[in-house]
Amino acid sequence: MNKLMEYVKRIEDALGKKIEDAEIVSESNNIVIKFASDGKVYFAKFYKNKGTHVDNEVMLYSCLPEEGKKYLKVLNYSNFDLNEDEKFAIFEEVKGRTLAEIADQEGISDEVAEKVASSMLEYFSMISQVKTQKYGNLAGSLEGNYDEFLKYIYEYQFPTTETLFLNQKTRKFASLPYLLLEKNAELLDENYSCLTPIDSNFNNIMIDENGDVKIIDPGAVISAPLSMGIGEFVAHSYGTKVYDKFIEKTKASSEEIKRYSIYGILSSMNIMAFLVRNNIGEITKSKPFGNSNTFLELINKHLKVISSCENINKDKEPEDIEK
Repeated sequence: MNKLMEYVKRIEDALGKKIEDAEIVSESNNIVIKFASDGKVYFAKFYKNKGTHVDNEVMLYSCLPEEGKKYLKVLNYSNFDLNEDEKFAIFEEVKGRTLAEIADQEGISDEVAEKVASSMLEYFSMISQVKTQKYGNLAGSLEGNYDEFLKYIYEYQFPTTETLFLNQKTRKFASLPYLLLEKNAELLDENYSCLTPIDSNFNNIMIDENGDVKIIDPGAVISAPLSMGIGEFVAHSYGTKVYDKFIEKTKASSEEIKRYSIYGILSSMNIMAFLVRNNIGEITKSKPFGNSNTFLELINKHLKVISSCENINKDKEPEDIEK
């Protein structure tokens, strides 16, 4: 029996019926099987739970307030409550286009930007209602393993700093995360934790056939202040209409905007480190999905936002990290 047939058998045993047109569509972070049953298309995700973050998609679905589930795929089955070594879940297909595809194909209209900004703000509000204990990465529970948030965020930057320092093209700004953390420790130490999403990129946000917003790969969640999750979203959306609409709707203070930009820089640098570590693309040209700005350009722009919020050095722009 080949690998696909083994997965098919497990799916059929779980559902108690035969399935059709099964194929493996991804083997990167998890094993994803696409199949048909009773005229509908489904995806079965077999979780590897390896790498930087455990995929907590099923946990998120189970604890998210009911009104927040409209932003997720419909969960049809999971074996997370069974005593089985390999966990998997089955979701209904979501038909539509990702925000990245829309941005690349025709550009994001004011209407779409308005819809996404409103939906993401509500989604963040819904997910933040799920309170957590301690701080840090989660693995099937709502408790992190750091008593202090600053310690978590500090240690989280270790791999990024090391990777960027050891690469000749990125070495000159490898110290930036720790400079930001040192200078803004009091601002970032918000002393509360909740369920916080950290992968809200435009490839994970879909506009479905009904025009509704769906988060199609929401399992990257941690225990942290919500502003860290918003800052990660800002990292991907800054320089787009979506960002402008979102910030307008949040009515964020200059202090909050500064905090979001700090997290935006940390997020961009973490992604850059991942790209360098895995030798993906030309790092000086790499961009977030659906954004016309490179990561380096976005980092520079966030530095200027931070400077503006601090209301210092008004007559002098922050030095570009590329210079």
